[in-house]
Amino acid sequence: MADDAIRQELDALKEDIEKLREDMVNLTSAVKGAASDNMADAKQQAEERIYQAWSEIEQRLEELLNEGKATFNKAEYKVGEHPLSSALTAFGVGFVIAKMMDAGGRR
Repeated sequence: MADDAIRQELDALKEDIEKLREDMVNLTSAVKGAASDNMADAKQQAEERIYQAWSEIEQRLEELLNEGKATFNKAEYKVGEHPLSSALTAFGVGFVIAKMMDAGGRR
C-alpha cells in the first residue's frame, strides 16, 4: 500500500515534469517568435531610417550641385563681361601666391 502511494506520487511527479517540459518548449518557442518579430521590426525601422537619410543626402547633394552650377555660371558671366580685368586679377592673385610661396621657402 505504501508502495502504491509512492508509485502514484512518482507517476504524478513524472506527469508534472512532462507537462513542465512541454510548457518550457512552448515558452521557448514563444520567446523565439517574439524575438524574431522584434528583430524584424527593428530591421524594418533601421532600413526606413537609412532610406530616409539617404534620400536627404541625395536631395542636399542635388541642391549643392545646383548652387555650384549657379555660382559657376555667375563667375563665367562676370569674366565674359570683363575679360581684361578678370585676366589681370587672376594674374595678380597668382603673382601674390607665388611670392608668398617663394618667401616661405627662403626661411
